[in-house]
Amino acid sequence: MNRPNTQEYSPMNESIPQQENITQAARIPVAPDSGIVNRAEVRELNFWYGGSVQALKQVNLPVVDRRVTALIGPSGCGKSTLLRCFNRMHDLYPGNRYGGEIKLYPEGLNLIQMDPGLVRLHIGMVFQKPNPFPKSIYENVAAGLRVRGISNKTVLDERVEQALIGAALWDEVKERLNESAYGLSGGQQQRLCIARALAPQPELLLLDEPTSALDPIATARIEDLLTELRDTVTVIIVTHNMQQAARISDFTAYMHLGEMVEYGDTNELFTNPREQRTQDYITGRFG
Repeated sequence: MNRPNTQEYSPMNESIPQQENITQAARIPVAPDSGIVNRAEVRELNFWYGGSVQALKQVNLPVVDRRVTALIGPSGCGKSTLLRCFNRMHDLYPGNRYGGEIKLYPEGLNLIQMDPGLVRLHIGMVFQKPNPFPKSIYENVAAGLRVRGISNKTVLDERVEQALIGAALWDEVKERLNESAYGLSGGQQQRLCIARALAPQPELLLLDEPTSALDPIATARIEDLLTELRDTVTVIIVTHNMQQAARISDFTAYMHLGEMVEYGDTNELFTNPREQRTQDYITGRFG
């Protein structure tokens, strides 16, 4: 059930009218006829922890369809806070409060106003550390499908296989689908979590530092996978690794102290940033 059209939403509180403006700084720096379209758009987003500690301040961000967008910045800058606004993870804790909009296109849905359960049907998420369920490999991938009411064995088998192929894991586990997911390596478990997120065919895939707990070989496989996934799903990734952002993302957003400092084409942002604060961060002067 959709919530009233408001600018500011809290699970506990009422809100104030919505402003429709979005700053030009957050617009995509490409020509109108480039064929690039937004899958989502953050508009004047504010967020408060506990209703009083403001963690995001008037954030604007376009999310380009079927591309990888990286969020970078020093610890505590608001990257993960912003990411978790997309699937309303903050609603799990009382007193947290949103203001502004996150639009999902082409439907034009405002994710801030929707029921959080419905939001999570549209959006998949992979966390920093692999978190497989205490079930078989097959049931881990099928879990989201069952929640959506899919029970036909043939459909489940097809979707599980497709998701594991999409996560570059099928060849490694196809003979052991009924074995515990805990028997997989750390890198395999993270790819299993990606397959679990992909199985329901989400409109957005969120990744919160998905390789920070992995070794270099497993990290490289995840990066290769994300490069392949850009053709089929829209990805937003939070990373502390600027080299990783440069390798795998099409667009990059730099955040500092809860503000969106700069957004643009990844190559341009890393080679010719417009803002001095961005230049200072990517050259290691702080952060």
